[in-house]
Amino acid sequence: MHARISKWGNSLAVRLPKPVADSLGLNEGTDVELSLEQDRIVISLGKPVYRLDDLLAGITPDNQPESFDDSARGQEII
Repeated sequence: MHARISKWGNSLAVRLPKPVADSLGLNEGTDVELSLEQDRIVISLGKPVYRLDDLLAGITPDNQPESFDDSARGQEII
């Protein structure tokens, strides 16, 4: 598949053809990692970044597990 380098502000850009983007599930705003391997530019899907505040904000009474009895028993009592 052929692509052309274009100017985008002070940077250069490569447009990804729709079939390529669709097959990888890429959308506008998808984070990717760029790396160089000899004479190749490699684009990989970015790893998600989780922030504790965002994870805690997602906790609701509906998605909390039920509490359980974790009292000591067996050899734990000694």
